[in-house]
Amino acid sequence: MDKDENELLLENGRILTLDPACHDTDAMLVRSGRVDCVGSREEAISRCYCKPEVIDLEGRTVVPGFVESHMHPSILATTLLDVDCAYPRAKSVAEIVGKIAERVKVTPKGEWVRGWGYDDSKLEERAHPTRWDLDRVSPDNPVYVRRTCAHMGVANSAALKISGVTADTPDPEGGRIDRDPATGEPTGLLMDRAQDLIAIPPYTDEEVERGFILALRKLSQWGITTVHDMLVDRAAFATYQRLAGSHRLPARVRVWLEGVTFGSRDAGLIPFALGLGLRSGYGNEMLKFMGMKFILDGSIGGRSAAVAEDYVGGKDDKGILYVERDELSPLVTECVKNGLRVSIHGIGERAIELAISSLEDAAGEVSIETVRTMRNRIDHCVLPTQDHLRRIKDLGLVVESSTSFMYALGDSWISNLGYERACRTFPIRTTIDMGIPMAGNSDSPVCDGSPLLGMYAAVTRKTSSGQSLGTSEGTTVDEALLSYTTVGAYAGCEEDLYGKLSPGSFADFVILSDNPRSVPPEHLKDIEVEMTFVGGTRVYSK
Repeated sequence: MDKDENELLLENGRILTLDPACHDTDAMLVRSGRVDCVGSREEAISRCYCKPEVIDLEGRTVVPGFVESHMHPSILATTLLDVDCAYPRAKSVAEIVGKIAERVKVTPKGEWVRGWGYDDSKLEERAHPTRWDLDRVSPDNPVYVRRTCAHMGVANSAALKISGVTADTPDPEGGRIDRDPATGEPTGLLMDRAQDLIAIPPYTDEEVERGFILALRKLSQWGITTVHDMLVDRAAFATYQRLAGSHRLPARVRVWLEGVTFGSRDAGLIPFALGLGLRSGYGNEMLKFMGMKFILDGSIGGRSAAVAEDYVGGKDDKGILYVERDELSPLVTECVKNGLRVSIHGIGERAIELAISSLEDAAGEVSIETVRTMRNRIDHCVLPTQDHLRRIKDLGLVVESSTSFMYALGDSWISNLGYERACRTFPIRTTIDMGIPMAGNSDSPVCDGSPLLGMYAAVTRKTSSGQSLGTSEGTTVDEALLSYTTVGAYAGCEEDLYGKLSPGSFADFVILSDNPRSVPPEHLKDIEVEMTFVGGTRVYSK
């Protein structure tokens, strides 16, 4: 060992190793980016080669760095440049319009104004804005405001005109144009693939990089040390590579490229990945390629998730299934054959069924053992049946459970599904008891990216208004912690590298204001991240 290697000693606190082979203790020694020792202060000091940097925890708690198994930093990056229309910053259509008006004042005529994050289920009107609402303050600027789920958005009249969207424009495959029932005119609301009709210009490279830096800083504030970016295009991948090359990534980034998304009938970036000979796991400690992402349906809040029964108040209203089995299965099989793991977005029962069936088809082409060892994933998996879970286990799939949805979106689920069906969402207790790996996530920017909020939702199963959704399916605090650490690492086939604090693992850890095991469950979401370390380097300090 080089005796000049950097050493960091944490003492006088509580180290939660989350490794069955290592007891929780009060001190940890870090050397050259990895955990060297977890034990008593005396044990840690005895292993020091020189005088280490010392952090007195003063009774605070250390946990492994949080692993965000399903998030969209590259989308969050651009939303941070947009007008913030999220609740509670905007509580009504009028407040959204007012925020757009403020941005219009400082935007040259003819240039686009973008907004992000409104949630109609929480607005005073319990309705989407319309083109006519936006027109009042933007006669000379095209405007597009996306809903929090990203599966729909509202365009003003100028944006519709530039894009050529009229009453005569047909609904595209995998999408829907909302229309005034009396006149047939578009209301401005565009669902799923219909969003592609809007001719909004891309962000510049400079804007994108500025947004990425802002987004990655937020990850560090949330204690996230590894993030799976679940919908990466060529431009975002190039940006990540530039940031990695200049050592500006404050978190380990795991990239999933676009496969089929939002009802597209093409193969996304699958030909690109296959043409380069990419295989899952290519990369380095900071930036690594994981596989291909597929999206099969929309959101429950937007009533576009492909559910088995009609939404409340609807007739033949079961959401949108973007692709069919004969279209999806060959793409999934091609990926599996070529060593590309797949992660498939399925929220409603019909989408989950299609996701599982496509992987069963792939297993028939290669082998069930090949599929099992790959740790392919079902994203969100909100409304699986017992049969779905049995088949998920048989295929060795990982469930990416967006537990934050329950808190942020749960009230809209009750409205759209009815209370009984809403209680059947996220059967986490059943999933874990069946031995299926369940990794937690926020799907940010759809929801607040704090893993502690996601843990709170998994344990209490409460919505933001305090309603409970099937509390028998809640987790323990330890299971919630594991879902954002060790299981998250397992989901990336990297459980030997991070997700726990034991000798040899990366020194990715978070210092928390309180011990999650000691506070009442109601206070889990109030625990603060005080410091975040990646590879023993401090990337955030409160």
